[in-house]
Amino acid sequence: MGKDEQKAFEILKKNREIHQPVIESYNGKLIKELGDGILTSFPTVSDALFAAIKIQQACSASKELSLRIGIHEGEIIFENNDIYGDAVNIASRIQTLAIPGSILFSKKVADEIKNKVEFHTASLGSFEFKNVNESIEVFALANDGFPVPKRSIMEGKLKKKNFLKRNVIFALSFIMIVLVAFSIYKNFFAKDDKAEVIDKSIAVLPFVDMSAGKDQEYFSDGLSEELLNLLSKIPELKVIGRTSSFSFKGKNEDLRSIAQKLGVAHILEGSVRKDGNKIRVTAQLIRATDGSHLWSETYDRDLEGIFKLQDDIAGAVVKQLKLKLLTTMANAASSSTNTEVYNLILQGNYFSEKRDKENLAKALDFYLRALAIDSLNARSWAAVAKCYSLQSNWGWIDRNPGFEKARKAAIKSIELDGTQAEGHRILGAVKMWDYDWAGAEAEYQKALNLEPGNADVLRNIGILYRCLGRFDEGILLYKKAISLDPIQAITYFNFGQLLYQANRLEEAIVALKKVLDLNPQFPRAHIFLGMVYLLQEKPELSLDEMSQEQDEAWRSFGLMLTYQALGRKKEVDKLLSNYIIKFSKNQAYQIAEIYAFQGEKDKAFEWLEESYKVRETRLTFLKGDPLFKNLKNDPRYVTFMKKMKLPLD
Repeated sequence: MGKDEQKAFEILKKNREIHQPVIESYNGKLIKELGDGILTSFPTVSDALFAAIKIQQACSASKELSLRIGIHEGEIIFENNDIYGDAVNIASRIQTLAIPGSILFSKKVADEIKNKVEFHTASLGSFEFKNVNESIEVFALANDGFPVPKRSIMEGKLKKKNFLKRNVIFALSFIMIVLVAFSIYKNFFAKDDKAEVIDKSIAVLPFVDMSAGKDQEYFSDGLSEELLNLLSKIPELKVIGRTSSFSFKGKNEDLRSIAQKLGVAHILEGSVRKDGNKIRVTAQLIRATDGSHLWSETYDRDLEGIFKLQDDIAGAVVKQLKLKLLTTMANAASSSTNTEVYNLILQGNYFSEKRDKENLAKALDFYLRALAIDSLNARSWAAVAKCYSLQSNWGWIDRNPGFEKARKAAIKSIELDGTQAEGHRILGAVKMWDYDWAGAEAEYQKALNLEPGNADVLRNIGILYRCLGRFDEGILLYKKAISLDPIQAITYFNFGQLLYQANRLEEAIVALKKVLDLNPQFPRAHIFLGMVYLLQEKPELSLDEMSQEQDEAWRSFGLMLTYQALGRKKEVDKLLSNYIIKFSKNQAYQIAEIYAFQGEKDKAFEWLEESYKVRETRLTFLKGDPLFKNLKNDPRYVTFMKKMKLPLD
């Protein structure tokens, strides 16, 4: 600043241009600038570390910036638009020990990441900092490319009085505070717009079936889901998705613990007793922080009054949370669905959520029975479209006629009622199968405009962007979907695949390990984790993952890739010969991947054409597939991409 003020301002500007988008992409929040330093927070330790890595890599590439980064985890106090506390002070002190390009952090941070293979750490010993009562053990990130300071040259704001003052080499300091406690996070943003989003949040737990025969579970589940969908239409209210909320069904877990896991401030729970045409519903709204009841009510109604009942409960929640009651929240089903059709739809929903071949067929039967009673019901048509789409996508029915049935049903639903998001969402999925990428995006956007908090729609758009190679946009959408449905294994699985294709391998490992934490038997999670390790040139780790896959076809596929990387060519050839005999009908794309990974271009293109003939759904992910990097300079690749209407750049 003293020698060249203009240059100093240019460097500060470049620093902002580098760190601001990175902070946002890892769920961070910029608190304030401190001269040439930055104070920011992240919801998790992993987010902070990944952001620090990306920022240092960007600065290294710029060749103009040298940053010191200090990270600590702890609580803070918010007052008069500023923050205070030992956490701020400690992070600041740790940063002063760093050398340009390094990332240092406290033992609290190191303990959080000790089991994460993507982070390597090195202890630098304990230090006594100024104005900090206890000594702090400091660690350095020891990943490749990151310098680890030697203790003998480290200087900083320590209690030792005769410590030499450091020479300044145009180093910019960067401070991170990691906030993990939900209550601290909520209080911290109390005067920020995000505070409203956090406070105005709710999970609807599955209502308990209290009927005498315990045979009305489909109805109690259905009522819960109807309320969830109704509340999710309110833009200012964060509503957790069905899968995450229903994951606590039948578990005797403390409501405050559930709220913390789901990241919400309120819980709506209740019970249903149904006897013929009579229903009794008890509902209660609970504040998560202390478990207190904000509101409770018992309703005795005839089944014909079910739609008014839903509106009454949702309206009471809106009133208690001091939300604005919007016209979009009105229960559209009340004017278009009779109770018999409603009952059939709920039974269909109960089976469709099980997502296996037999139960999806049962669900379709209930939806078709509903249409036989009322052929003008938009919800039934959308549900039928969803069943046909899923059955086709998973190969349980012939894809061509299946997707055509899904298309017709989705269009019929939209014609009858264009204000329901589900019809647009399914039509978007069908258009993706047609390789009509622009048309799919338009339908998904219509669905998102109708239901901004619909995690399914966000996931669908994320998948679309993965197909188109728009990875950064897809990542942001998946992070939002995860915040709305945080215990949904499939979301983390799709997110992990997206990160894999985006070459964000450390993050992909985190996402895929989360899948296995939620469901150790989740199909193909081990395979894609193994593929990430292959890209990291860690075939031994890959082999361990591939061997754990339960499905024979996918396990064989994974083992062939790993054996190829290990140079075990004879084993690959033997497996591939058997694989083609047994699985070529439904796994042509995987065969093409194997040949491409081997460098056998002609055979890879031959099997890609086979995949195209039967429209395998995995073919849509061709653009960013790392296993096809050997083909990208081949003119046939350009021709094939054009045939699929995929962008080339």
